[in-house]
Amino acid sequence: MEALPDLDNLETYKADKSRLGRALEHLAGDFPRPEGAFPPPYGVVGLGEGWWPAELLRSRFPDTLARGTTFVLAGGYGLGRLEGLLATAREESDRVVVLGFGPEAEVFVPSSPLSPYRYLRYVLEATGESELGAAVDQALAAEAERLAPYVESPQNPAKLLAWGLIERIPLWVASERYPMLAQALQQVFARVAKSLSIAPPPAALEFFITALEARHEQGDPLVAVVLGDDEETRLAKEVLTTRVDYLEELEPPKARGPIPEALAYWYRLAWTSYYLALLYRKDPGDHEVLERLREAAG
Repeated sequence: MEALPDLDNLETYKADKSRLGRALEHLAGDFPRPEGAFPPPYGVVGLGEGWWPAELLRSRFPDTLARGTTFVLAGGYGLGRLEGLLATAREESDRVVVLGFGPEAEVFVPSSPLSPYRYLRYVLEATGESELGAAVDQALAAEAERLAPYVESPQNPAKLLAWGLIERIPLWVASERYPMLAQALQQVFARVAKSLSIAPPPAALEFFITALEARHEQGDPLVAVVLGDDEETRLAKEVLTTRVDYLEELEPPKARGPIPEALAYWYRLAWTSYYLALLYRKDPGDHEVLERLREAAG
């Protein structure tokens, strides 16, 4: 069997033809900046690459459409829905701001596995939430110091986790403190690591007990990755201990607040996905077929 690439050898990174690693390393602060705050109240709705930041912002702006300013995070894959959504938003809102990479966008956000951060940061700045935005950037910068390629494997949590996920399927176990984080991790893991993972449905404890019962003795290569600590994740760990290969509880990020913490976890797993792709000798960047899909799906 051919030896796996060495993540501490610069030759390994030649597979990163899209230079996603550089974008990851410099992600904090890399977002389009509004000229100022837009008039409140605020609404936010997301499609495609913009769905998760819209969900994260729901705690700050519960309305999808608002009388003041509605932000439409048009991240592609609209399948004809965007036109109707924009028409409704323009009827309901005094100002509609469209972010994305299509012809409707007034704020350009390039298509990328990392675009959720850029959508989120623009909206935080555009709604006067710059303090929260700075906390997100600080959380990512703290993570980058120990996750970047120049940090050798023994001290790099993302590299170590990538090694542990070779030929295994992660099962994301995320605290309810972080809305839809498991689904966001499933998305970035698929797109960057080119690999399958499992995000449980809302009734996660029921899923853990029932979905793994028939086959857990057959040796399915599952790794439970636990993010955050609350009553549900503690119960999940008890259930999953006998149902997965092993359980990996991630160290909490150096961040305060649900949104900075969620972004820090997502960023760490984006790095893990990046390293896993390299271990599989795959380019972590987007394939050309995704560009054709975006053109077809609108």
